[in-house]
Amino acid sequence: MKHTLLKVALCTAILLTSTGADASNKDFKKLAKIDGMEHVHIGKFLLKLAAKNGGSIDFGENMSFVGKSGNMLKKIDSIDVYTSEEKKTIEQLSQHVRSILDGNGWEPLINATDEDGEKVKIYLHQKGKHTTVIIFAEENDEASLVVIDGKLDMAQLMEQMSKEN
Repeated sequence: MKHTLLKVALCTAILLTSTGADASNKDFKKLAKIDGMEHVHIGKFLLKLAAKNGGSIDFGENMSFVGKSGNMLKKIDSIDVYTSEEKKTIEQLSQHVRSILDGNGWEPLINATDEDGEKVKIYLHQKGKHTTVIIFAEENDEASLVVIDGKLDMAQLMEQMSKEN
């Protein structure tokens, strides 16, 4: 159920947006220093290499960016994934995300809660041709934040995801 809600929320967010944006990832970099936080950074070089070789970047079972599907990976500058399963760290992550998103040019796209209590929030920041999309999923024993930054064509991303299903 968790991955299905995230997938539905992401697809809906993509349908509601167009191209363009630029929000700095610097506000999120502090999160990697919190005790109990796991952080994975995927940089532009690796994303371009995956795109060139037809590879993919997968997030769980239901979401991936595939190199050969319209070269979407070439348009992403970076992907950062922050996760934690420690209650104190989850609280810090949630508080930090809320402080970044409140009144700083972030547009809420999706706020969803399922029957198990999982909350998924998707926000967008646009400036010029750059887009930053964040996906924040939170439940009692786990929280994940995905920050995708680049020159994203949201319509192309939606098309790619619908081909994969």
